[in-house]
Amino acid sequence: MVDSFITLCKEQGYSEEAISLFDKALKIGDKYLKKEKRLAGDSYLDHNIRVGIILVENNAEPEVVTAGLVHGLIKVAPLKEIESVFGSSIVSLLKGVAALHYVKRKNEKLAADALRKVIIATLHDIRVIFVKLANKVDNLKSIHVFPPDEQENIAQEVLDVYAPLAYRLGLENIRVQLEDLAFRNLKPKKYDEIQTFLEDSKEERERILLEVIQQIESMARGKVDVVKIKGRSKHIYSIYRKMQKRGIKLAEQYDLIGIRVVLSSIPSCYTFLGLLHENYEPAEGRLKDYIANPKPNYYRSIHTAVLLANGKKAEIQIRTPEMDEFAEEGIAAHWRYKGVKSDVVFEKKIGWLRGVIDLQKEGREFLEEIKVDIFGDKIYCYTPKGDVKELPKGSTLLDFAFSVHEEIGSHTIGGRVNGRFVPMKYALASGDVIEVLTNKKQRPRKGWLKIVTSSKSRQKIRKSLKEHESLPSIYFRQPKPVIKEDLGVLTQSLEFPKAACVLAKCCKAIPGDDIVGLVTKRRLISVHKNDCKLALKEEKRWIKVLWKEEFNQRIRFTVEALERSGILADLLNTIARAGFELKGAKAKLAGQMAICSFIVIPRDLDDLKDMIRRVRKVEGVKMIYFE
Repeated sequence: MVDSFITLCKEQGYSEEAISLFDKALKIGDKYLKKEKRLAGDSYLDHNIRVGIILVENNAEPEVVTAGLVHGLIKVAPLKEIESVFGSSIVSLLKGVAALHYVKRKNEKLAADALRKVIIATLHDIRVIFVKLANKVDNLKSIHVFPPDEQENIAQEVLDVYAPLAYRLGLENIRVQLEDLAFRNLKPKKYDEIQTFLEDSKEERERILLEVIQQIESMARGKVDVVKIKGRSKHIYSIYRKMQKRGIKLAEQYDLIGIRVVLSSIPSCYTFLGLLHENYEPAEGRLKDYIANPKPNYYRSIHTAVLLANGKKAEIQIRTPEMDEFAEEGIAAHWRYKGVKSDVVFEKKIGWLRGVIDLQKEGREFLEEIKVDIFGDKIYCYTPKGDVKELPKGSTLLDFAFSVHEEIGSHTIGGRVNGRFVPMKYALASGDVIEVLTNKKQRPRKGWLKIVTSSKSRQKIRKSLKEHESLPSIYFRQPKPVIKEDLGVLTQSLEFPKAACVLAKCCKAIPGDDIVGLVTKRRLISVHKNDCKLALKEEKRWIKVLWKEEFNQRIRFTVEALERSGILADLLNTIARAGFELKGAKAKLAGQMAICSFIVIPRDLDDLKDMIRRVRKVEGVKMIYFE
């Protein structure tokens, strides 16, 4: 095992200095840990080497690998000897690892305190948790030595705490192993069923995967610099969760084909996305642009799904090598050492952990709120200016308001979600664009505690309730919608604020054009260019309309251009360079023309004008119009 470990270290590119450090760890481990036996029957040295292998596979930095190789040593070896061999930094790491004990779920208060200890240790030195998680992976492989009820508790703890923690830290490979191993223990029959299905369908999936990869390589050849293309296997627990969430039987799963395309640069990513959507039918609603708008933990990639000729879907991730490294290894890829104080980006990546310490709860309440706020499923919503807010799944408009600012939350009376008027209790979904409506006379009420999902929102509401205990309640009626809008409108009438403005198809005005409005009988305002022939015939009925300065919705626009290879790719690159986040992109042919439609989230009118100016310069573009 030692030889295979050293060979792996060399293959992963560790330096001679690092390998020399590992050799010292193996020798002192042989001296003190080889004779120490685990419940599984093997020695602690064997276990530690396996932990070291997991860390090396995930490119952990040398001191972390060393800590993995000798964790537990301070219990059986003189501290002075350990310090003389490794120095104070690694000893500090070993002490941090030793401080983390099992979360005993039988005692809820102990479980909460232990979890706090995990988080505090992580904040003190983020590297401690790498060793802890790798240790968990190997321990799960010998979980059978414990009584059945304890096996179940340990496995559930992994799914509740450690796998989500690995996910939040971006340790994707370790997360997958933790989830699958824990799931195998909790639901062995279901695990075997999915595993058997994957094995039985492996040949067909690999054949389809190879065909798609070959098609993609041919499509990209000479047009974009592809670093690598690889199949991305779905892991068992993620398939199970998808079955539960969507209510789809295993045999009916059609999107088990995953492909990751790594390209040399960000412009190449958008060029490739355009080529992909030109050659395949994109699946509706599956485009996620995490390059233009990264997730709060700084994960970046473009996600899309396309329909294959056989009716199945292929999920495709598009990213640069740097993004790929971070997606695979998370914060481990950062290789940040203690003492680096100026790394603001890194601090933001783990900033969410500090919120855990602020939760002043005990026992079950703490554990439940941790599951929701920190480790639960997340949704990503947007302010009208395009800023992303991460919220627990099930959050309401009121949760969003408090996430923006406590003052905004406290004065909320309702809002618009994707342009629709909604009450405070409206449940949000990922991708929603939200404008919060406030009234300075509004203040929180006790009933709000039942509306919100996030514990942070509850804390802010309770704080405000204490400040206003002697004041009477003020109630507001929620505004009712006049018209439902799936996509945003660009214009407005100050004279008729409740009427919906619609861009007329006859002249297809775009931001920057001089416009006028005509009121119809259906409380609609038809918006025309001021030199439109139809509008000029009704000049006596003109009313003043304005282009909106800011937006709170997705905007769809269409570009008509002369058909040529790469037109969609060029347009996507142009839109991305203008700083817009894409929510949809597809193209179709109409004779000699390519009709390309896009959904974006604009920040303001000036940005929209700038994008139009850039798009017009793309070769072959003949017309731009908005819906």
